[in-house]
Amino acid sequence: MSSTIASPSASDATAAATSTSSAATPSSTATGSSATDLEDYSLPLNVTIWFLSGIATLFLTLRLYAKIWRKRPLWWDDYVLIAGWLSLILSCAFLTVCTHFDLGKHGEKIKPKNLSPLLKYSYFAGFFSILAAVWSKSSFAITLLGFSQGRTRKVIWFILISINIVMGGNALLQWIQCWPVPKLWLGGEGVCWLKFPKARAINTVVAVYSGTADIVLALLPWKIIWNAKIRRSEKLGALFAMSMGVFAGAASFSKILTLVAIGNADMITLVSLYIVATAEGAITIMAASIPILRALFHQKSGPTTPSVPSSFKITVDNSPRNSRV
Repeated sequence: MSSTIASPSASDATAAATSTSSAATPSSTATGSSATDLEDYSLPLNVTIWFLSGIATLFLTLRLYAKIWRKRPLWWDDYVLIAGWLSLILSCAFLTVCTHFDLGKHGEKIKPKNLSPLLKYSYFAGFFSILAAVWSKSSFAITLLGFSQGRTRKVIWFILISINIVMGGNALLQWIQCWPVPKLWLGGEGVCWLKFPKARAINTVVAVYSGTADIVLALLPWKIIWNAKIRRSEKLGALFAMSMGVFAGAASFSKILTLVAIGNADMITLVSLYIVATAEGAITIMAASIPILRALFHQKSGPTTPSVPSSFKITVDNSPRNSRV
């Protein structure tokens, strides 16, 4: 994910848990709808995040099978994508743990004894969600480096480095916003230098940059592939496969609407943010896997012309990085 999943501080959440109607009225929900809506979103949250991670797992498994079936060695983009997938699974696991500590309920419904572990594990979930997003984006960028050159290659390098700095810094910011760190979930003595309005502003900027990077990476193959000497149908198919990152960008932009949950004492408002953040990582993993799956399909159907990017021989050299898929 491209934004820190920031829970309320321990003191803010405690106030919500011990209040009656000040933190959340009987009619408030994760979406601000009527009292007839669900008062506990833990089950929908678990079902949604594990469904998304399951689909991402399927796409990654098929990607790796495509490599092994074609007797191609795994490359850096594969290893980085696997790391992103592991981070996504860990994020979902921590979110599931959080639901056992009343995540998905209104603030006043959270048991006081559950508050500290809920806050603690929610920060771990947010941290790994950020890693899932940044590493899956990095994997796709590394893939593009394999058949790019000139200015396009420089742009990809810039995005690869900058997205790791921006989102990596955002992940680190999650842990250093309060000192000592346990103050995040235990409260007590210490200082928190990052106030919630500033945190929301920072996360909005990061979400915009992340979504923009996704869209740019999705559009760059058009410049690379459009001039390739292959059939028009092959060219359009390859461009479609390589442009699926637009959907990851859309997920990142949509997350901006859920950032109002940061600093909200009623933690039920975080459910939408958790779901959209999980969707971003899962969709990016799927988008990074689709070009390789397309290569597998064309190998089985026997195309009459080289498919792109099943063969990265549309560059000026024939180094191993250009034929690894």
